[in-house]
Amino acid sequence: MKKIVLISTLLISASATTGFAAQQGEQQAAPVQVAEVTAETTTITQNLPGRVVAVRTSEVRARVDGILEKRLFTEGVDVKQGQPLFQIDDRVMKANLNAAKADLSNARAQQKLNKQTLKRYESLLQQGAVSQQEYDTYLAQSQQADARVEQAKAEVEKAQISLDYATVEAPISGRIGRALVTEGTLVSAANATHLATIEQLDEVYVDFTRSPTEINKMRELFSSSDATDSESQQIEIMFNDGTPYEHPGHLEFSSLSVDRDTGSILLRATVKNPDNKLLPGMFVRVKAPVADSQTLLQVPQKAVQVTAQGAMVKVVKDGKLAMQPVELGPMMGTSWVIKSGLAEGDKVIVSNTQFLQPGTPVQILPNSNKPQEAEASHTQK
Repeated sequence: MKKIVLISTLLISASATTGFAAQQGEQQAAPVQVAEVTAETTTITQNLPGRVVAVRTSEVRARVDGILEKRLFTEGVDVKQGQPLFQIDDRVMKANLNAAKADLSNARAQQKLNKQTLKRYESLLQQGAVSQQEYDTYLAQSQQADARVEQAKAEVEKAQISLDYATVEAPISGRIGRALVTEGTLVSAANATHLATIEQLDEVYVDFTRSPTEINKMRELFSSSDATDSESQQIEIMFNDGTPYEHPGHLEFSSLSVDRDTGSILLRATVKNPDNKLLPGMFVRVKAPVADSQTLLQVPQKAVQVTAQGAMVKVVKDGKLAMQPVELGPMMGTSWVIKSGLAEGDKVIVSNTQFLQPGTPVQILPNSNKPQEAEASHTQK
């Protein structure tokens, strides 16, 4: 009986040892995420720093001298062009206007008298009762009276303009900031006292720059490919935290010269801003089109490992992990441009595989390409 139990125990032990050895010999495939290398028609973009600038900015300034009596607006709200903003003490302006009107009345009375006198002298001249010289004298006096009337009219208009300037109006429509002066302040036309600032925000500029060095690198890269300057004028805006802005921008212009202070080339785009999410002075990220290509290859940045031996990517070959050396081009947003080492259709591993060695069996997760499409720095057409 003891012999039967001993033989059964040995058989069970031998069976377990054989199964464990078989399990060790067949290494389990590791799941990985991949991105397929493609060479479809692509708009290559570049992420650049940008800054928001108001399309129109107007500094509201005093145009007459006087004491500021009242502020007529609420700070930080939208105002319309022509809306009263400040009221300056206008008593002196009203007095000047009345004096100018009185001078005009006096000039018109003198003009009327001179015309009547000239008319009588015309009759006397025809009768030979006065000389031509006397007539010419009264003719000149009549013309002088006409000129004084015109001058008086101009003084009235000038006084009226000064009176109108006592009510400071918004020169443009937009959002007004805080008042820079308070009631009781003496404002001056000579010093052009700054009262407030208005900025139009329904549409804004985004200014960004490109380095001439980067442009030369792009031209060198494109010279050996089919890439051409991008025909797209549309840009994408992202906040500094990476959140995309919902409205695309339109490239307005690119400077034809390099700024001597920054050593870069200025570009400007216009962006719709109906909700005032973009504020002047705000820093943003701009994804700008650089070139169109049908053969230029790109891979996500996290798929590339830069070592002392050069750049490497992990690829899937025959169901196993393999290391593939590549030659890198410039960085495009979150992707590297690949000059050589990969071909269309290759599958590069983008998930964390730092503990896996070359030759390890791997299993591609289904739909693993989709997350990379969202992170790619190019736009598939």
